Amino acid sequence: MNRIVRYAKKNHLLFVVCTLGPVLALFAFIRVIPIIRTAYYSFTNYSLLIPKPAFVGVGNYITMLRDASLHAAFVNTVLITLACVFITLSLALLFSVLLRRIEKSSTVYEMIFFIPVITPWVPATVIWRWLFDPTFGIINQVLGLLRLPTQSWLQQPDQVIYAIVIISIWKTLGYYMIIYSVGLRNIPLEFYEAATVDGAGHGRQFRHITMPLLKPIVLFSMIMASIQFFNTFTVAYVISSEAQGSPSYECKVLVWEIYRNGFGYYKMGYASAEAMVLLVFILIVIFIQFRLLRYETEY
Repeated sequence: MNRIVRYAKKNHLLFVVCTLGPVLALFAFIRVIPIIRTAYYSFTNYSLLIPKPAFVGVGNYITMLRDASLHAAFVNTVLITLACVFITLSLALLFSVLLRRIEKSSTVYEMIFFIPVITPWVPATVIWRWLFDPTFGIINQVLGLLRLPTQSWLQQPDQVIYAIVIISIWKTLGYYMIIYSVGLRNIPLEFYEAATVDGAGHGRQFRHITMPLLKPIVLFSMIMASIQFFNTFTVAYVISSEAQGSPSYECKVLVWEIYRNGFGYYKMGYASAEAMVLLVFILIVIFIQFRLLRYETEY
């Protein structure tokens, strides 16, 4: 073992290349190369039915400007992402702070909230589709018992969006609760004790101690949640597939459009252009988030 350590110190560069080389090669093969190929295909009319694609320049991107289905999917994706990111992270932070006050049983509650996270998307969404059923669903049954008007959750485009948001929040809330809980546990209790001695209440402690020290966690959660919800697909596909009176493309999302054009209509070039637009838009959102929280996360 000592011989290996001495050799690594003498041949530092070779050691780094040998250890990180396979990992970087695998990452390039799985991530980098597909992105480059997708960027190239976005400028062609590549199709599964055409063996030799022709270069079309920005033709695919110009077509997207006139694609009403894509526009509706983009609006739906943005609305779902905004709602899910704000509500999920707010509830996760709220529940994490509340569980912080009951240390003895907080682990049990965290485990209960984390169960939906480890539940696969498809069976979880199928169960929720039964719950949202306008005739036999439990949700409408409860609304009827409360003398409230029942809803056609799976028939109206705006209500389908609400259903997707509810399922997405339920599915991911526990994950971000765990992240916030870890961040809260790393804040020394001495800060709160000193603030209590100085007469600061829970509100001032949260505003001046908890939030500033959680800014890196908040930034990480915002980025991860934005990427996750911008790539919403499974829940939107399952919740509206085979639903009687499904509101067609009005409830679709961007990844659904990419999938439909690529594997449904075999227009891989056009689907690649849509994928590149989604990638660039997500990068812009992440850049804005970094700019907004840049100074707060510097130590």
